[in-house]
Amino acid sequence: MRKNLILARVGKNSLHRCWIDQGKARDWDLYLCPFQEIPPQTELDCVVGRVIPGPKWTGLRQLLNEWNGWREYDQIWLPDDDILATQDTITAMFDAARALQFQLFAPGLHEGSHYAHYVGMRNRCFFARRVGFVEIMVPGFRRAALEQLLPTLDLSTTGWGWGLDSLWPKLLGYRDLGIIDGVPVLHTRPVGQFRDAELGRRVNEESDRILAEHGCGQRMVTFAGFDEDLRERQLSPDQLLADLVQGWKYLIRRDPRTLRWIVKQQEPFFEWAEYKVAGTPTSPC
Repeated sequence: MRKNLILARVGKNSLHRCWIDQGKARDWDLYLCPFQEIPPQTELDCVVGRVIPGPKWTGLRQLLNEWNGWREYDQIWLPDDDILATQDTITAMFDAARALQFQLFAPGLHEGSHYAHYVGMRNRCFFARRVGFVEIMVPGFRRAALEQLLPTLDLSTTGWGWGLDSLWPKLLGYRDLGIIDGVPVLHTRPVGQFRDAELGRRVNEESDRILAEHGCGQRMVTFAGFDEDLRERQLSPDQLLADLVQGWKYLIRRDPRTLRWIVKQQEPFFEWAEYKVAGTPTSPC
């Protein structure tokens, strides 16, 4: 058995076929959890589970609670099915996450991706970053972290999972969360698309409820950056902010408001760094 696992909630238009180079060795398994009937996968080295109708997190919640096979793996990745990625990129993501000892992680999103939150987009100045937020689009977990966070899936009755990605970092103490910029994947479809306004209202209300009941929010701060050799770059808060802005210039050119968002999200880290220097214990979030 391989040491890493991809659990993918897929439909008939899923891009998972591009993730595997047939005949090429890899250290991860692919388990498909369809939400509708999909074409036969007989030529693809993967496992196809039974169809579980409904949104992404409805099916994953049911699968993770009914099938204990995922507990045999070191790391588990739960991507959307509209992610364009190569086998080598996925392998490099798992390798980097293990080396950096991330509990919760995601690959950076390629510059051409559809996205909701700038913090998940690839920052060109770093190979990886230690962050306070990992979006539910492409989250990866150390097995122990997924075991700890699994009960939170019950909070999403809509199955869309909005708000869980703000709760998870808080439950993990905002420690060892990472975006791996050096292994970008492409998110190919627009985000936040609802089939009707009523569903959108319920999903947003559910997210607001999760955040309010658990006293958490979207902490899109970057605490540290890593170079390609996986060494943490020693930067002051000002230097870190300057590098973040440089690495996201392509986003700022598209929407200048992004600069203001970056600065605003980094402000709590400046305060935390000042307290740390003074020797006063406090949380960065």
